[in-house]
Order: sequence, then structure tokens, then C-alpha cells
Amino acid sequence: GVGRSPLPDHGSMLRRASRPLSRAASRRRLYATAPPLPEWETLGFNATPTARMIRYNWSAERGWDAGESSPEFTVTIHGLSNVLHYGQGLFEGLKAFHCKDGLVRVFNSHANAARLQSGAERLAMPVVPPELFDEAVDRCIRDNVEYVPPYGYGGAMYLRPFLFGHGEKLGLGAAPHYSFCVIASPVGAYYKGGLEPIDALVVEGFDRAAPRGVGNIKAAGNYAPDVLPSILAKEKGYPVCLYLDAATQTYVEEFSTSNFIGVTAEGTVVTPTSPSILPSCTKGVVLETARRLGMRVEERPVSFDEVGGLKEVAACGTAVVLTPISSVTRGGTVHSYAGFDTIATLYNAITSVQQGEANDALGITRVVAERPHDPPCRDAEAAAA
Repeated sequence: GVGRSPLPDHGSMLRRASRPLSRAASRRRLYATAPPLPEWETLGFNATPTARMIRYNWSAERGWDAGESSPEFTVTIHGLSNVLHYGQGLFEGLKAFHCKDGLVRVFNSHANAARLQSGAERLAMPVVPPELFDEAVDRCIRDNVEYVPPYGYGGAMYLRPFLFGHGEKLGLGAAPHYSFCVIASPVGAYYKGGLEPIDALVVEGFDRAAPRGVGNIKAAGNYAPDVLPSILAKEKGYPVCLYLDAATQTYVEEFSTSNFIGVTAEGTVVTPTSPSILPSCTKGVVLETARRLGMRVEERPVSFDEVGGLKEVAACGTAVVLTPISSVTRGGTVHSYAGFDTIATLYNAITSVQQGEANDALGITRVVAERPHDPPCRDAEAAAA
């Protein structure tokens, strides 16, 4: 196993972090040079500066260290680092929410911790233990708690954990050093006025991931090959790409950065299975929510021939939970979808849990801090109800 320094008492940390802070006291916790708070109403899904980054370092001699919280977001590494030459890097994406009751909760972090562990094992990197993952995420949230968009604005704090190998290394092999970091950025509501369907284009001439490759882990190198196909698709008016299996081009795999969800004419929720599909953490929540709502769920290979007969299609991921797809185009054939009632039902059920407006029946949220409604949220009356 990979050793590290003893972990702090999370219970006492949470008790300290959960004490209500005045706005002035909260500001004093940040450095005087911390970026100003953004305008919550205008936030989009873009990088917005925050106060602190969390970083843990690993070496073969000492394992993981105790980590540090720093106002410095620049990472300096040797030019011969593994991550630069051999792509030995992983990342995750998850969110924390300021909820109706004034508590800040992180959503579904255990699934991200498990996925990062799977990726580290595949790329021969030191595993980040789940307790260390949670500690880093929680520290990042608490040290940037003022940047969590207040309840009522529909926003969230997006968290980007990442793991990479670095240090002087010429030949292929284990890196001498590894770092695990977490950066936070407040993001706005992806849909300002309700769910908005988009058009998808099936990618021809490019593959996302090969059989027995690394498509099933969140390796940084998996995403660079999609930059060009995505640019070409957008030039044609398609916001998102859909990839088919590399071996036969007959089975649905996934969208550029999201998993595929379909709803049959009978109301069954279907999603493709394949060794080269990245298991979306959000998709797991969507499928369990569907089951709890009494929907039939099927996880199985999905032939592209089935796509035209589906009643609804959606892209599923952390950024937006579910994005309805209005059409899927392949060559000269266009499959259109008139509505997304089932997708909207699932979306509303999950976002209500994220915002603390509904019971967390799946046990997938965790309280990290308390932030009183100061300034009062736009929906203050609802928050007090």
C-alpha cells in the first residue's frame, strides 16, 4: 500500500468549519490578495478565480504528505515530467452546493474517489485513498467557501481534482514524484431558463477510444483527440459529438464529454455498456433515481440502429446532469426527438437533491461546511420555509 502521514480528525474539522461565520470574519480567512467575489447572476460555466488551491505530494520514500492550502495556482514541474511526455495524468470533476438550509454539501464524491483510484491503478500511479480524496475536496471547499454561489442562483462550486506524475524522467516508467491537487471554480446555472435541447453529430473518421485501451478511465490524454472533431462539428452547427465503437462503428459509445442516455417508446431508460466507455459518476445517480421513480432501467450494448426508435435522448455528465438531445445526425440521416419529459423528470429530481430541496434518499451528499444566507438568497422566503 501507499503510505502517508496520519489524517486529521475530520469530525473536529467539520465542527470548526460548520460554525457560522460573519461575512467579515469569513473574508479575514482569505488572503488580502484573494480575487473578488464574482457577480452571481452572470456566472457561466467558465473558470473563475478563487482564493486557494490544495496540493498533496507523493514520493516513494514518504508516500503522501499532509498537503497544503496555497494561494498559488501555478504548478512548476521539470520539463521531462511524465505528464508532459507520456500523458501520465488523471482528473475528476464534481460539485458542491449551497443548499436551502444554509449548509454546503458536496455531491457524490465517493464515486469520483473510486473512479480516480481505478484510473491510478491502470496508469501505474500511486492511489489516492478515499479518505485523502475527501479531505482534499473538503479543504478546497472550506478554504474557498465564500466563492460557493449562494442558494437561489442555481450555481455551484465546480471542483477539479487532478493527479499527475512529474520529476526528471527520460525513459518510460514510474515518475519519481506525483502530486494530487484540487482547484475550485464557481459556476452558474447551465440552463438559465429551463432545459434546452441541442443537436448531436455522429463522428466519422475519428474514434474516441480503442478496445482494451483507456477509454474507461478519466485520463487527461483521452480528451485532446476530441478537440479537433468538436471544432469541426461546431463549425457545422452541432454543439456535441457522438462516438460509436471503434471496432465496428455499429454500437453507441458516448458523447465527447458525457455518457449517452436514451428513453424507449415504452419508457425504459437505456444506457450503453462497453469496456471503453468512461463510467459517468452522474449516470450512476441518474439510473438509481430512475429506478426509485419506478422506471425500468437497462444497461446493455445499444446498437446505433436503435437510436432512431428512441423517444428521448440525453447527454449525462457533471456539468449539467442531463442535456436533452433534439437530434442525432449521421451522414445524411437525421433522427429527431420531439420531447424530453422523462429526462426533465430525472433532471428535476436530481437537482432538487443537489440544492437541498429534496431528501437525499441515495445518501450521496455530504455536509462540508455551513454558510448562512448572507447576503440573503434571491429565494430567501423559500429557504426559510
